[in-house]
Amino acid sequence: MARKLDQTDQQILTLLAENARQSVKELARRIGLSRSAAQERLARLERDGVLAGYTIRRNDPAEGRVAAYFIIKTRQAVCDDLAPYLRKIPEVVVFDSVAGETDGLVEVVADSMTRLQEVRSAIAALDDVEAIETSVILKRHFNRR
Repeated sequence: MARKLDQTDQQILTLLAENARQSVKELARRIGLSRSAAQERLARLERDGVLAGYTIRRNDPAEGRVAAYFIIKTRQAVCDDLAPYLRKIPEVVVFDSVAGETDGLVEVVADSMTRLQEVRSAIAALDDVEAIETSVILKRHFNRR
């Protein structure tokens, strides 16, 4: 059973969200721990699955790319069956199950509007998908992930 995250764990996650490339030494300095204590906490967060990986984030899609949200309504109101199919589409960058009128939210980044439409059509053709609505991202003002 995973233990509850304390304030120091939360600080580590916040600092890593700002810059996942900072050194353990810098991270330790900023939260007031020794380097070895910070390294031990990072290892535990990774082992417990709280930290799933370190990555880059873009504030805006790269030049010439288009991003959109697909709002999905499924036939069964359960998105678990869609995840394996969506994971195979490289343009799908985020897939979340949501509560409310719709069941899933998919963020897609494609090289062109044509490719965005192809991805949308592929998702709409899945058996579990009842309806899909597209909202193209015009401008990303900020991204804290």
